[in-house]
Amino acid sequence: MVKSLVMPVPYTLETRERWLVARFAEPWMVLSWAVVNGGYQRTSSVVWLYLKLHEIADVPDPVAWMRGQMYQEQLAGAVGFMTSRRALEWVEAEANEADAQAWAVGTVGLSNAMRVGDPLKPPGSWGTINLLVASSVALTPEAALEALALVSEAKTAAMRDLGPHTGTGTDYMAIAWPCAGAPQPYAGKHTAQGAAIGRAAYQAVHRGASLWLKEFA
Repeated sequence: MVKSLVMPVPYTLETRERWLVARFAEPWMVLSWAVVNGGYQRTSSVVWLYLKLHEIADVPDPVAWMRGQMYQEQLAGAVGFMTSRRALEWVEAEANEADAQAWAVGTVGLSNAMRVGDPLKPPGSWGTINLLVASSVALTPEAALEALALVSEAKTAAMRDLGPHTGTGTDYMAIAWPCAGAPQPYAGKHTAQGAAIGRAAYQAVHRGASLWLKEFA
């Protein structure tokens, strides 16, 4: 029998004029290929900056520019995403499987939609998917990599269910987990944690993509 969720969402969401901030009560581990502070990080915050139209079109170094914006907001230690989605538009989802839980939050824009394997082309715009998925249990480095791959696969599945694309040319994914507790060695489809992570990621992307398609169709 599937248990109900017993943990509250592990982060709080703070909104500023151009920022969405997911703040954990204590530092968590985050693995990502985010624009700023990607790779393995121990941090209390993951942030999204909502860009203005063409704001970074002529910026020679977007990463350095983004770091400067985060520094001004006292967010220098956070994992940082950039999004061209409408200001303060985001989606959330949560899922549980047995005693495992997962939560997803992010922004979904599809103006840069592509199918994996498409010929190389410059981005027409910077619409993109920027997703954070939080796991209720600690993960080993190997399990975290497996979970991040699962998040990306879930994103692709959601996109394929809505149309021919598998994502955008500039998607960014992150997986987060608590530092405390015995790390789980696996997080694939045959584990409760993997099932929860994949379902939360799928639901968030499907919800966000559906909203974007409805808005811009």
